[in-house]
Amino acid sequence: MSWQTYVDTNMVGSGHVHKGALISAADGSVWAATPAFNITQAEADHLRSKIDSAGALCATGGTVGGEKFFTLQHVQPGLWYGKKGEEGICVAKSGQVLVVGVYTKGQTAANCNMTVEGVKDYLVSVSY
Repeated sequence: MSWQTYVDTNMVGSGHVHKGALISAADGSVWAATPAFNITQAEADHLRSKIDSAGALCATGGTVGGEKFFTLQHVQPGLWYGKKGEEGICVAKSGQVLVVGVYTKGQTAANCNMTVEGVKDYLVSVSY
């Protein structure tokens, strides 16, 4: 399965994620993303440098795809939840990948989080 298939089918195709991406935890390169979800290198680097330190994103939040999200929760290393207006974000890190999912109006945080964390759990199970 290609990386793009994870985003298109497993995340966005679930109906629980509006925009999704897979980012390399090693160098911040974007392996796959929803069209027009443009994550810059600086945004990816900020996420990957802070995601493993619980609380590190609490003060700064994070900008992803040009949108600034404030932190709802970052108490567990490798897992961050954010919010901006009617949109929210979940970022979950496996060994090698940051799985990013954004939900919007009509979608719930719980379902987006479950979907993103499910993809992350699968990647961990196959040593990614």
